[in-house]
Amino acid sequence: MKTRAVPGAGVVLALVATAALQLHGAGRQQPAPAQTPAQTFRASTVVVQVDAIVTDGKGHFVADLTPADFEVLEDGTPQSIQAVYRVEGTTVSPVEAPSAQPEVQPSATMTPPRADQRVSVFFFDQEHLTQGSFTRLRQAAEEYLKTGFRQGDVGGVLMGSTMAGNRLTTDRDELMRDLESVKISQGLTMLRRDLQDWPRMSALEALRIALQSDQNLLEQVVDRAKREAPGGERGLAGEVDYTPTVMSKARTIASTLREGTGKTLATLAALAGGLARIPGRKTIVMLSEGFYVDEALAQLRQIVATAARSNVRIYAIDGRGLDRTPEGSDLSAIGPLETGNSASTAAYDSIGDGTSTLAVDTGGFVVRNTNAFTTALADIAEDTSHYYVIGYSASNPAMDGKFRQIAVRVKRPGVKVRARKGYLATADAVPAATMVAAPAPAPAPAPAEPTTAPASAASALPAPEAPVAPAVPTSAAPAGAVPASAPATAPAAPASAGGGVPGITLRPDAEERVRELAGRAGESGEAKRLASKGWDRYGQGDLEGAESLLAQAAALPGTATWVSYALGFAELGLGKPKAAVQSWERVRAEVPQFQSVYFDLADGYTQLNDPGRAVAVLRLAESRWPKDAEVLNALGTVHVRRGALDDALETFQKAADSQPDDALAYFNLGRTYELRYYKMRRFSDAMARWLDNPADLSKAIENYQAYLKIGGPYADDARAAIERLKWVGAIK
Repeated sequence: MKTRAVPGAGVVLALVATAALQLHGAGRQQPAPAQTPAQTFRASTVVVQVDAIVTDGKGHFVADLTPADFEVLEDGTPQSIQAVYRVEGTTVSPVEAPSAQPEVQPSATMTPPRADQRVSVFFFDQEHLTQGSFTRLRQAAEEYLKTGFRQGDVGGVLMGSTMAGNRLTTDRDELMRDLESVKISQGLTMLRRDLQDWPRMSALEALRIALQSDQNLLEQVVDRAKREAPGGERGLAGEVDYTPTVMSKARTIASTLREGTGKTLATLAALAGGLARIPGRKTIVMLSEGFYVDEALAQLRQIVATAARSNVRIYAIDGRGLDRTPEGSDLSAIGPLETGNSASTAAYDSIGDGTSTLAVDTGGFVVRNTNAFTTALADIAEDTSHYYVIGYSASNPAMDGKFRQIAVRVKRPGVKVRARKGYLATADAVPAATMVAAPAPAPAPAPAEPTTAPASAASALPAPEAPVAPAVPTSAAPAGAVPASAPATAPAAPASAGGGVPGITLRPDAEERVRELAGRAGESGEAKRLASKGWDRYGQGDLEGAESLLAQAAALPGTATWVSYALGFAELGLGKPKAAVQSWERVRAEVPQFQSVYFDLADGYTQLNDPGRAVAVLRLAESRWPKDAEVLNALGTVHVRRGALDDALETFQKAADSQPDDALAYFNLGRTYELRYYKMRRFSDAMARWLDNPADLSKAIENYQAYLKIGGPYADDARAAIERLKWVGAIK
């Protein structure tokens, strides 16, 4: 039985968080240092190290502070400072207390910080950059490498979830080539165009309407839609209610934005964790236009905790620069009635909150409202070269897994101090690591159990806005979780990782199903020749040639049904889901008992952003095979894709009830309960705690445990989810 899975939350992507990190210099391996502290604090001795950057009113580093000038509080309680070091460039100096002050006894357990190399990763946030922003940011990064990358520095270029060259390096020329090689996807640019299409709205409006049921904004956008109705409908604008149209578009946009946020945060979590393998202080320079974060506060906090444990600082540069006009609602297109009794969309701008939280809470800073990106990178480089390292004995030695808040203060007036905001008190701190050359990447393991979930439909499902589990990377990922561009050391993707036509992200058993259908009826003559040749072209990856030949064969009278079915695969592979759906609808009409075509149609309709038809076709399949777990899992997956979580839970429960030994139904139940739990979870400022539905959390854990009891290819994901949910449930 083939399987279909709901894509997971916090799945670790293909990053530097692989078996080991490769560090390549100018033709030689970096030597292993004698002491290589890999975490920001020592859990074994409960001595916490925190970096502090202290500047005067002009932004210059203040280099003459003593231990007596500092005050450190943990969860509001003053702490005993053990040692202070000052880092300036590559020089590390212990800071001595002045003779008039009581001496601070140095800690025997605090390792002096390293400053002989700076480790920086340029993270181009693929999901949240347009072409213009990307081009300017890449040029600035190239200029920085020419002038600010010093001997001994280590760097890397991360585009989306893929590390250019699959390694960090000390070779400036290699980094320049890496920057030249990265390309931006057009996803955000296309989204911006979609937002401008009728009914026009901004991303923030879509989020507020779809996720927060903002009736004022809904009425505002509906009024706009009436005024801007296309020519053919303009005369009916006063009679037609455009509310359903606006709601439908808002939900589609919101789903896309939530998915993008999930990918970005999963990448950051994996990167922050993976960098723990490199000793010393590390820097992530996040290049992004900002992302929706209102539902991901717990995940942000976990990334901050991981960064603290890995000694990572995050700096962010807003790629929008001086262009801050909300997309979809530019002033040149707003009518005179729109601003009369309606709120400005700028009042809802929380897109930049995520990068601000990550930067400020890890001790970095955010650069906004400037196009001088080269200067911003120079400022970041200066910031990473001048700072203090403070070691203190934690008054609370319990390693209870809770987040401890840190506040660093300087008693001298007129100065500013920046430091990370806390750490996660865990006994399983990242072990110290030495720099060793990584073995050559091994091919990704073959999936133990392939899924019938179409890759495109699976990857389009919104991931839970959840914190990444404080655990090692998973060794398997649900369908669609790992992009095709991932390095070979990536976790295996049970969906389209292997077995299919090379380079084509389709279901891996296409050939088997075409052969099954072809066995029902044959063809002869010219149709057979064209069809056979076309299918051979498909097998070779020549989709254009396959489409042409199969279309010719399908047009001949008396051609077997399998030809139209194969033609649909070629059309879908060429990005023509509408044509593929038409081909497969012919197959369903001619051979309604052929179950596989219902799944293919659901995939096609999902790609067409028509989840209603995807549900309808799977309902037809359910009426034919009412207790088929594969059909029910497919239907539930589409329900999740369209945000109908209650319907999804009901459908997945049917699958579990009809086939109790179907492990995947329990996995999908766990994932969907987890999705609903995060969807409903909110932080109450008034009550100063999280409000949630503990029943959904318990149900999610219960179903993940049921999946583990039966067994299946997503066992690692289920275990990680259980750890994640237990950790989140403990945050109150």
